Order: sequence, then C-alpha cells, then structure tokens
Amino acid sequence: MHSRGRVLRFTAVMATVVLALTGFSSGHKSSGRHRSHSDGDSGGGCSSSSQNHDSYTPRTTSTRRASALQDGSAVLVSCATKATPYATVEVSNPNSRQATFEVEFSFTDASGGTLSSGDKQISVSARGTSRIQVPASRAVLAKLDHCLVEPEADLVN
Repeated sequence: MHSRGRVLRFTAVMATVVLALTGFSSGHKSSGRHRSHSDGDSGGGCSSSSQNHDSYTPRTTSTRRASALQDGSAVLVSCATKATPYATVEVSNPNSRQATFEVEFSFTDASGGTLSSGDKQISVSARGTSRIQVPASRAVLAKLDHCLVEPEADLVN
C-alpha cells in the first residue's frame, strides 16, 4: 500500500514539473491572444518564444500563407445631411497590394434606433485610402441623427 501511494505522489510531482517546464500554470488566465497550435506555432504554453509579450498586434500571415492580406479600416468623414444626402467614409488599405473591402454602415435616429443599414464594397490601392459615399433616402434624412460606420473594413478578396 505504501509503494502505491509513493508512485501516485511521484507521478503528481512529475506532472507538475513537466507543466512548469513547458510554461503552463494553474493560475494563468488566458487573454485569448495566444495562437492555437494549429496555426503553426512551434512552442507550448505561455513561454513560447514566438509570442510577443510587449504588445499585441493581430497577425494575418504565417509562414504557410505569406501572401495573406489584412482587413482595412474605415472612418466616418461626414454624416449625411439634407444639403449632402450621403455619408462619406474613408477606407484605408494596410496591404502592399490593391484589395477590395466591405464597409458596414447604419443611419440612426435620436433614440438610437436604426433607420437604415447596409454595406458597400470599395477597391483601395496598395497602402492607400479611398472615399466612398453612402446615400441616405429622404425618409431617412427626415429622422437622421447619427451615422455609424464599423471601424474594421472586411477584406473581400
């Protein structure tokens, strides 16, 4: 009976040592920023040498997909008015080649209710910016209080 207890205790100690050496700990809370093993990450746990602990930068490329493109960004330049019945949105392309992005927008009333929403596509040159106009109908303009644009422009191609 004593030898079985020693074996179990030895197994538990060895498991703890192995987990400690690989960087896993029971008190660590994951922030959701660690890449999964299937992304080509060669390390394990929190001590992986391929992680950048100084700042978080989204990665969209890996050694297997060197030509992957990143999403762009969208900024509302001006909201629609009766004088200019369209919102103007500027879309930026962070990539080294031309890409097409989809921009999501909505027009809301004073209570925050959506009057109209949709999406538009725009092609942007490499590392460039382009503007797109989003028209608003007369019915929307009559109640319009805010124009909203999703800040991330989704990559289409």
